[in-house]
Amino acid sequence: MKYCYLPLFGFLLILAACKKEISDATPPPGGKETLADEPVTPIGKPIPLPPGGKHQNARAGNIPIIMVHGFGGIGPGDMLDKYRYWGGFDDIPKFLTESGYPAFAAKVGPFSSNWDRAVELYYYIKGGHVDYGRFHSGQYGHSRMKGRYYPGIYPEWDADHPVHLLGHSMGGLTVRKLVTLLERGDAAERQQPDHSPVFNGDKTGWVKSVTTISTPHNGATLTYILEDGYIPFVRQLITSVAALAGLFPGVDKIYDFSLEQWGLEQKPGENWLAYAKRVEESAIWQTADYSGHDVTPEAALERKVAEPDSRNVYYFSISTKASLRGILTGWEYPRPDMFPALMAVSFPVPLLKGIGNYTRSGKVTIDSKWWPNDGAANVYGMSGPEGSALVEYNPAMPLQKGVWNHIGLYNGYDHFDVIGIGYPQSVRPFYTNIAKLLSQME
Repeated sequence: MKYCYLPLFGFLLILAACKKEISDATPPPGGKETLADEPVTPIGKPIPLPPGGKHQNARAGNIPIIMVHGFGGIGPGDMLDKYRYWGGFDDIPKFLTESGYPAFAAKVGPFSSNWDRAVELYYYIKGGHVDYGRFHSGQYGHSRMKGRYYPGIYPEWDADHPVHLLGHSMGGLTVRKLVTLLERGDAAERQQPDHSPVFNGDKTGWVKSVTTISTPHNGATLTYILEDGYIPFVRQLITSVAALAGLFPGVDKIYDFSLEQWGLEQKPGENWLAYAKRVEESAIWQTADYSGHDVTPEAALERKVAEPDSRNVYYFSISTKASLRGILTGWEYPRPDMFPALMAVSFPVPLLKGIGNYTRSGKVTIDSKWWPNDGAANVYGMSGPEGSALVEYNPAMPLQKGVWNHIGLYNGYDHFDVIGIGYPQSVRPFYTNIAKLLSQME
């Protein structure tokens, strides 16, 4: 399998996809495949509000929505603050806030492990110097503390001032991990006499709801498709991002890798190419303490045991799909309007398989239920973790805490469309509807 790395503008540069050569691919058995006709879900489709909440015409919320990006994501201040994870050239958190639903875009390590991201998210919200824990840091060989100080985007955060957590892609895994730390803490860290308060497990009620969008709760088969190419794939992404510095004269930093715990902060006077080289050669890629490990289906099995759903939190999920089923083979083919870089890794090709027809036996069996996808993540698992209480959201029924309410499948949207990147229409109605639903929890 051959890969190349495509430098793309803004966030897409960061998520530059590894392209599989498909020009000489063998056609499916029997010749040209006929694809199923699957209508596109309107992006602004209303989400009916549940009974027992605020008045149905409520247009404001009080509890802030903390929006958490996924793998490779950009945070406030990155890309000269001209291009954003939530909305691309738009600014969805700002729009929601001005519409009466206070919202904040969070910044966590784009390539860091789910543990490190969850701890960073705690301090990003609450404020303080990040403490990853003595036991965890010693286990993986990085610094315990992060030098930068976070003032806190919501320092009053506690059980009397809760938040809604909303995550896209890996961001959904990160917010789940944070809920576990808040309510259960960590036994190994609590044995350390100087442990951080985040590991106490005494913060029940700090999170009102969790909403995940396009999140691979059961893992992503893309990690298998890349396999041994994953680490050089991530390294090449970093190098590609570094090359962007040359496009903006006088700008020495347009993207924050947020890897200070690994000794990878940019040094004074160090140019981006030299900085990226150090990141590329870091020991982080030889450990399990980075994002690539935590989005595998095997890691999902570990979360199933270690991160049970909270009975104190309302859960919502939204799935996205940008593939079409082949009538003859049952494979899932990319929609013609899928972002090309995603199309390259999702296209089902004999022998050189994409997400749309990948199978595998082992600790986790990958079969046809994993084939529908949004170009990066499998639809299977987006509704919630396997083994959890999963229901289709029904506005006629009272909501229950600890149960995953699947708001629905948004058909016709790839992994980037749903956050407003590369999508020609505004995603404001989509996020307004989510905000209205969350306001009913208050």
